[in-house]
Amino acid sequence: MSALFAVVRSHAESVLPLRIFFSVCLVAVVLAGLYVFKNRKKLFSRDPHVTADHYGARNLRLGQVILVWILAIDLLVMMLWRL
Repeated sequence: MSALFAVVRSHAESVLPLRIFFSVCLVAVVLAGLYVFKNRKKLFSRDPHVTADHYGARNLRLGQVILVWILAIDLLVMMLWRL
């Protein structure tokens, strides 16, 4: 177990690169969410080639994308907060 801790010399050495990495990821996820919100009509509109594409199915797809986006934001904010 002591060999495992010997690899990391100091927690302070790794904090800044991790904060930079998670900040860049957070900005990318926020921008991706804004892109999806801006183009939601094009991305989640009715497809005439799909017979079972109705209002409920489209809203369910949009809800799933929003849920994954919220969870990604939550994960990245918590990682930045804990460092």
